[in-house]
Amino acid sequence: MIRVNEAELKDHATAKLLEAGLEPSVCDEVVDVLLHAERTGVHSHGLLRVEHYCHRLAMGGINKNAQYNVEQVSPSLAIFDADDGMGHSAMVAATKHAMKLANETGLGFVSVKNGSHCGALSYFMEQVTNEGMIGISMTQTDTCVAPHGSAERFLGTNPIAFGFPVKDSHPMIVDMATSATAFGKLLVAKETGQPIGENLALDAEGNMTTDPNKVENLLTFGGHKGSGIALAIDALTGGLMGAHMSNHVVRMYDDYDKMRKLASLVIVVNPEKLGNPLFGAMMLQLVSELRATKPMPGKEKVMAPNDPQHAYKLESEKLGINIAKSVYEYLIK
Repeated sequence: MIRVNEAELKDHATAKLLEAGLEPSVCDEVVDVLLHAERTGVHSHGLLRVEHYCHRLAMGGINKNAQYNVEQVSPSLAIFDADDGMGHSAMVAATKHAMKLANETGLGFVSVKNGSHCGALSYFMEQVTNEGMIGISMTQTDTCVAPHGSAERFLGTNPIAFGFPVKDSHPMIVDMATSATAFGKLLVAKETGQPIGENLALDAEGNMTTDPNKVENLLTFGGHKGSGIALAIDALTGGLMGAHMSNHVVRMYDDYDKMRKLASLVIVVNPEKLGNPLFGAMMLQLVSELRATKPMPGKEKVMAPNDPQHAYKLESEKLGINIAKSVYEYLIK
């Protein structure tokens, strides 16, 4: 890993995506989402993905000139058609629409269809919490996870995220894959030559492995609990939108000429509309009391969700983005 100035990385990544045929405004949104992941230490959803996006754009698997459409079903409910464009830009727009509805009615429920990979969901939760509102977001992925008790893939990593505003502080954001580790972290392990942790993945024979090059399928987090949540997310995204689910979802690193037709969901709640203008202050009390609890032996302190990412962000702003050398070499090529 090497440290690189963020502005330099932005220029290189933008140049790659412009060369691939995206409009400048779309490039700006995509790169902003990717750099958010890098600066918060979520390298699995960062600039590592640029090469893939460029390849899929070249092969016709992403619409370079997507035209979004919103069908307003009710005052709080909408369907957002991403037109097979870049998932990052589509989710930015869908989240903004959900916030608009929440400002008007207290709730914004926006189902997204015909999407593609959208990056780290924590980015969109920051959009929401910056406006003092609560966010929930989830999306489906192609399968690379064995459900509880199985040696075969049937589930996607199907991530889900929650965002809560905290008065005078960074938000509390929970962003997690329903697999024991994110698929992108497996890619990072391959790039850096590092093993993955124990009890995260299976090889082709269904045995546990820590070698990223031997991984055939990931495991779910929490055994049957992770399996259940992953299935629920597939139902709330692909099922709700009449899209593909499970093994029928077009694979990210295959079928590059096919539109992936992914489905996602954004929910925004406005606490003030529920009569609670003090929600941010209450969250500050909650996370402050959490951090004040006694740490277990061997731990320096107790942290709230998003605390490690915020600390990493401050370090990135001071020292530069920490990025795999191979990713940097691709960007400057």
